[in-house]
Amino acid sequence: MVAGQGRGARGGGGSGHVPEGWWQRAVAAHPDPVAVLGPGWEVLWVSDAAATASGVDAEAVLGLVLWDAVPGTSTSREPLLRAARTGLTSTWEARIGGPRWYELQAVPVDGLVLVIARDADQRRAAAAEREALLERTRTLLEVSTALAAARTLEEVAASVVAVATEHLGADYGGLSVLEPSARRVRTIARAQLRPEVEQAWADLPLDHPGPAPWVCRTGNELVFDDLRAVRSLFPDVVERVERSGLRSGAVVPLVAEGTVVGSLTVGWAAEHAVQADLDVVRAFAAYTAQAVRRAVLLADRTSAAEVLQRALLAPLPECTGVELAARYLPAASGDHVGGDWHDAVPLDGGRLALVVGDAAGHDVAAAAVMGRVSGSVRSFLLAVDGPPSRTLHAVDAVMSRPGQWAPTSAVVGVLSPPRPDGVRGLRWSNAGHPPALLVLPDGRTTALARTPELLLGVEEHAERSDHVVPVPPGSVLLLHTDGLVERRDRDLDLGLERLRAALGPLVAEHAGAPLEDLLDAVLATCLPERPEDDVVLLAARTS
Repeated sequence: MVAGQGRGARGGGGSGHVPEGWWQRAVAAHPDPVAVLGPGWEVLWVSDAAATASGVDAEAVLGLVLWDAVPGTSTSREPLLRAARTGLTSTWEARIGGPRWYELQAVPVDGLVLVIARDADQRRAAAAEREALLERTRTLLEVSTALAAARTLEEVAASVVAVATEHLGADYGGLSVLEPSARRVRTIARAQLRPEVEQAWADLPLDHPGPAPWVCRTGNELVFDDLRAVRSLFPDVVERVERSGLRSGAVVPLVAEGTVVGSLTVGWAAEHAVQADLDVVRAFAAYTAQAVRRAVLLADRTSAAEVLQRALLAPLPECTGVELAARYLPAASGDHVGGDWHDAVPLDGGRLALVVGDAAGHDVAAAAVMGRVSGSVRSFLLAVDGPPSRTLHAVDAVMSRPGQWAPTSAVVGVLSPPRPDGVRGLRWSNAGHPPALLVLPDGRTTALARTPELLLGVEEHAERSDHVVPVPPGSVLLLHTDGLVERRDRDLDLGLERLRAALGPLVAEHAGAPLEDLLDAVLATCLPERPEDDVVLLAARTS
């Protein structure tokens, strides 16, 4: 706007006008830098504030092209050209002759361009602070997500390494766990340091003069931008720290429910301003403490559950002429207990009953059902004189009464004593269970499959039938649950056929080895690393 243009102010019943030259004096007095450029981008006028901001002599630059006169203004060429071309105000950010950032506006007026600059440093700093806060929030969300999935201390340690290296740019992330009863601090090695260094820190007494035990013992954090603090606090172990290759870092206590459960170490191979990352490291430690607490509780629960499960599985008897071996593996998820069981029951007359069953589920409730059903099967085998089908009928009758039951599959087989030629007979009955497998001495493998019959507990008077097969000396019987052969992505029949095809060669390969070795080989051949379901195997080899 030029003097005399525009609409004048009205007031007091009269009219007024802006005095000649007032606009130029007002623009010159404005605290923000202002300049006027000519049609060839020559500098026509510069306010004192603009001269100060750009570090130039206002008189010296008059008549010079802007980007020749003021260093660093070449980046403003495009938005200035756009304003002149379109006749519209153009806004951008740039530096003008110094380190400060400005928000610039180019306003075309009558063939000239008025340029106004406003300090943008404060706004940019606020934006950077917001971005840093957003990045911190994203990092902590990813930390929380990574640690929430960890179920074991090994998985927590792996997450610690990933977060420290990928999100904090550190060279080392270490998890140390306090074992209060043993007064030990155990650091889970993740192959980040030299093996001898990780071995030296792996298992230390709580009163050891090292950083992790000190933090676990005192509950104080240790922050060091260089090794001077370490040398003064831990003179006895500074050589070990130096051999680790770390030169800065933080060791923060892991506190869960008011109790120190360990420490978190984040380290850098160079000197690093650790204070800048300390808030994130502390939050990282809080998430890690909860993950450690959860993993320890889960391990305790798993250990107790496995003890319970194995207590419910009767020990295998010593039998003349029959070698026995069994395996129980819990599912990778759940309570590490379940409804699968095995049993071998010596009966009158030199007979031996073999049982494998599966109550639905792999949790404590399933284990409770399994305990009742397996106990019933064993009791009726001992009390009921007759074929296996009669035992299953008796269990059906018990399960038809009110109580905490669940549908249960089972196969019950009874081996007779050997005839003079050494051949035994196997009489079996199957309640909706995968068929047992019989491997003959010549390697032929037969699935003992017949028309499927109902699960136990489905119908009180379900039809139960018995079947008989001869078992020559040197034969192997394998009873198993469906967890050995069934997968989400694979049909049960296909799994059974693969097991049948693999079992004969495995039996031949382990003919002179203990039966336990054969079961190890079967599991290695048939199972994934983390089984989806409980697995039970019961094997018998006749001689």
